[in-house]
Amino acid sequence: MKFKNIFLSFVFLLLAHGVAAAGGPNPNVKYYGYDWLDFYQPTYNVADAFYVISTAGFSTTNLNVVHTIDNLNSSTCANGKCAVSIMAGSGTPGVSPWLDICPGAVNNTECQSMGSWGKIWEIAFNIGKSSNTPAAIYFIDEPFDVPALQSNKSYVPYQYASYVCTLRQAMKAYGMNIPIYTILSYGQSQNANHVSEIQKGAPVSACPATDKSSPDWIGIDNYHWSTTDIWATYNRVAPPSNPSSPKWVLVPPAAKLDMNDQQLHDQIQLYWDFLNQHPSAPVVYVMNWRFDTDVLLNRSSYPKSVALLSFMANTLTPQ
Repeated sequence: MKFKNIFLSFVFLLLAHGVAAAGGPNPNVKYYGYDWLDFYQPTYNVADAFYVISTAGFSTTNLNVVHTIDNLNSSTCANGKCAVSIMAGSGTPGVSPWLDICPGAVNNTECQSMGSWGKIWEIAFNIGKSSNTPAAIYFIDEPFDVPALQSNKSYVPYQYASYVCTLRQAMKAYGMNIPIYTILSYGQSQNANHVSEIQKGAPVSACPATDKSSPDWIGIDNYHWSTTDIWATYNRVAPPSNPSSPKWVLVPPAAKLDMNDQQLHDQIQLYWDFLNQHPSAPVVYVMNWRFDTDVLLNRSSYPKSVALLSFMANTLTPQ
């Protein structure tokens, strides 16, 4: 039975290769991995999760996301193979283990009253003292929708950019220069004010001109779009014609999301098709939505999806 499963995985890997090999991968992609490598603790620690990924249909990854300094210190994150996530307002103060500038804050005033600025410096200091330097910092997911950056349920203009500015100042003080990225919701990517802030950062009244207050990489979440819309949306948010634009992060789903194997495979295939259709697109990182045991551990139920994920990892990850 074990041999049969390996054989079937190999067959589906070949099928995925046959579909995907038409154009060849985008040579700009440096990184491939999963968000929430530590999502399943204590059931799965980062080493267990990485083992599942690395044995799931022969997948390899070189940039997975962790959410604590302890996990960043794991041998799994050696040699720059992890990004570290920093949140704003998640979890419960004193309880949540995740890196957070104001855990539990429900608005901008509360976040700042909890010492968010100083917390950024503290987290940067701890990252600098970590035994493993992250290859990137995933700084506040979908920032314009985060309550901790809002007042009266509306985003406070330049709050995110000013936090990015502070993070860069702290890293510079501690001798670090780590790329910063975030992921926008599709709705945020359609908002002209949000796009302007991602492109231009904060005014000098909120951040000195010597400190960059916009992210280095940008991704956009939308699991129901076409390759044409991916191209148009990323070009609007981060046009390659502008040398100062962020690099692109593609965010394929790697969790079940109530999809069967064929549906999930087709969603992932969309991103591979995009890479083939736009080989010069400035995509620096393909970050699957999260490490997911339903798909990767129970891969016999998702053979097509896992085969494609594995093919993409082995093709895109520099050897």
